[in-house]
Amino acid sequence: MTAERVGNLFWLAVGLITIYGSYELGLGTLREPGSGFLPFLAACFICFMTVIAFLQSLFKRKEARAKLSTLWAGVNWHRPLFTTLLVVGFILVFEWLGVTLSGFLLMLILFRWGEKMSWGKSILIPLLTLSFTYFLFGFILKANLPRGIAGF
Repeated sequence: MTAERVGNLFWLAVGLITIYGSYELGLGTLREPGSGFLPFLAACFICFMTVIAFLQSLFKRKEARAKLSTLWAGVNWHRPLFTTLLVVGFILVFEWLGVTLSGFLLMLILFRWGEKMSWGKSILIPLLTLSFTYFLFGFILKANLPRGIAGF
């Protein structure tokens, strides 16, 4: 089985599990959608696109197909591992530090050491992004965001 087909089967399974879970949450009606309505639509889209990609892989020429063993050859694992560890750290300190401070630290580290940006850009981009996010969710939508030890 080719790498593309294995990936398609994985995403089909994810879509089907999400369809089941969203159905269990309740779909509601079009006028009053339930909490499972949007995940259900998204999962249906994932399944639809996966079936199309799977069918396309059946009709590819044999030379164009990638084998599963060659899919991971030469992969540089440093960046994905670095990002994954940072996101896990963000999740662990999210409520304690609050949205803005933990988000700022996450973005600062990602931009400065992950993307090798200058200090100016590494500070300015998170400041602008988190200011907009805090304004949108905190003031306009009045969402109850974790404030953490800093109080904002």
